[in-house]
Amino acid sequence: MKQKITKIISTITLLSFASVLVSDDKVSLRTNLFTDNNGTSVQSPAVEIFKNIARNTYLSIRYTLDRVIIPPIRGLSATPTPIDAVTGASRPVNTDEPANESFTKERNEFIAGLNFSGIGFSYYYSNEVDYLGQMATVSGSFDFNRRNTNLAMRYSYGWDRIEPLATDSLYNKTVHIINATLTQALNPTMMGRVGVDFSNVSGFQSNPYRTVFAGGQHRLEIHPKNRLRGAIFLKLNKYFKTQTSLNMEYRFYRDDWQVQSHTLNFFYHQYFSEKVLIRYRYRYYEQTAAYFYQKLYPTSQPSMTSDYKLEAFNAHLFGLKIEYKLKDLVKNSFLSFLAKSTFEAKYERYFSSNDFIADIFQFGLVFNY
Repeated sequence: MKQKITKIISTITLLSFASVLVSDDKVSLRTNLFTDNNGTSVQSPAVEIFKNIARNTYLSIRYTLDRVIIPPIRGLSATPTPIDAVTGASRPVNTDEPANESFTKERNEFIAGLNFSGIGFSYYYSNEVDYLGQMATVSGSFDFNRRNTNLAMRYSYGWDRIEPLATDSLYNKTVHIINATLTQALNPTMMGRVGVDFSNVSGFQSNPYRTVFAGGQHRLEIHPKNRLRGAIFLKLNKYFKTQTSLNMEYRFYRDDWQVQSHTLNFFYHQYFSEKVLIRYRYRYYEQTAAYFYQKLYPTSQPSMTSDYKLEAFNAHLFGLKIEYKLKDLVKNSFLSFLAKSTFEAKYERYFSSNDFIADIFQFGLVFNY
């Protein structure tokens, strides 16, 4: 426990020092805490820097450290099971970690982006002990119709390498993503948005540690090597004179694994003063099952999974977020350098029809210069 506290303090100190080195824009320090009813927990401190480096040219850098703690395996020590629907974490087997003890896994994530007059480039890098993920993105955003209309387009290419622990296996996965969004000012207080995105995923898409029960024994799950995905989304933002805004979103998704989903999102923002903003959130989600999903298989099949993220289910998420500007709180004190900063706190509760429950906390400090 002492080592955990020391590590968290060291991370916060490092991020705070980084914020002092940057001036003339914004630095965000946040940490997310996630727990679920399966015993999985995730600690995610992050730092994000947004810098205007020249006229109409912006640089953004984000670093996140995820520390995932997965509980001991229940039942057969050689039978890994899916752990949670948010992190997708499953624990390896046949490693030096005893099955009756928690397994800890760390992931380093780095994102860098450069935007010049609406043309953007970004690079994503994620590394953990058995998984390396990379993605490059190019995007464009163009205003027209007296800046009442905006068209944004994006293309991403990702390439991943998977090396399961305690094996000699090596797998690869690639993904192509195309996205287009049209935003229109409908009147001075209302904005609408419509968009589409498509992706093509090829390569290894299974969890190398998850098993299914097929033909009377446990076997590793097998996912198809290709997956075509498509979605359309609609958004409407309405602003009121009472310092209030209401955001509504709908998304329809379908892929060639026969997973089809509907997502509804509602955000309600309310300023209680110039210093305090409160946001309420509700999200509803439902999906159908993948065509090859089964809890038990009578015989081995070409594609098999019992991953409950691929079964039919619905889910609810409720959230509350508070932002507080620190100006009056720190003025005329040794913390006056925080006068342009904002403190954030967020709590979200997620639960689904397949008995998955999660609590998500976020605490953050945003420095503006």
